[in-house]
Amino acid sequence: MFLLLKLFGIGVFIGIANVVPGVSGGTIAVICNVYDKLIILSSLNFKRMKQNWKDILSLALGIGAGVLLFAKVITLLYDSYPAQTSSFFIGIVVGSIPFLFRKARAALPSAKDGSIDSGRLYRTLGCGAVGFILMVGMFLLQRRGIQTATVVTAFSPLLALKLAVMGAIAAIAMLIPGISGSFVLLILGAYQTVLQAVADLNIPLLIPIALGVGAGLVAGARIIAFLLERFPAPMYAFILGLVAGSLFYLYPHTTGQPFAMRIVSGTVLLIGYAAVSFFSNREAPERQEDAVDEE
Repeated sequence: MFLLLKLFGIGVFIGIANVVPGVSGGTIAVICNVYDKLIILSSLNFKRMKQNWKDILSLALGIGAGVLLFAKVITLLYDSYPAQTSSFFIGIVVGSIPFLFRKARAALPSAKDGSIDSGRLYRTLGCGAVGFILMVGMFLLQRRGIQTATVVTAFSPLLALKLAVMGAIAAIAMLIPGISGSFVLLILGAYQTVLQAVADLNIPLLIPIALGVGAGLVAGARIIAFLLERFPAPMYAFILGLVAGSLFYLYPHTTGQPFAMRIVSGTVLLIGYAAVSFFSNREAPERQEDAVDEE
């Protein structure tokens, strides 16, 4: 029962992360050691789902609750305390960087003497640089106002098609640790409309969004699982670059903050960092114990 409640709680956290532009639900899943379950759920691998149906169901319910229950809360927090809310998520992202670096380093094959082939190393570093540049480029596009923040609440067939396609793209992005599905929606100009539809339970708009997200999750999960299995080091380096680049967007561009509020911002940043560090440091011992049990 405790494990199921834990998975539900992790699912809620993943759902909340998917609502926040710049924060990746996939990153949270990796840190909490449930990314494999997220991929099983998203790819609709019914054979694996049947074997772990209680775990998968708990995670799925948590993700749904996180999105539906906290969409309005996150909106209110960003409206009322933008710097403090951003600082908390900056702490989460910064705390995940050492973890992702260790994942990329561990995936690099090395010789018996511990040396790493220079060609593989340069390719891996290149993938990290590409991820970082991509995220910075997306940030610059957003800063230039290429996306539209117009909220549309009236249903139309064209809007439904647009939301379905954008939902599919965002769902694929959501699965990649480091890329925020909400951030992708923001760049595409649909974030405010989708968030408002979720907060208001606008069913006519939520249906095409859900269909697009479902299709994107199934296709994206299978592609990502293949890439992570075949090219783990370059993929984790790419993810690391994306995560580092997302800090540009998350940084609270506010001025004139009172000293007391700056202290609060620093405190919540440290809380976010400490929480991620705690969970990521627990992952390695848990995997070692699992390996011993298998032997």
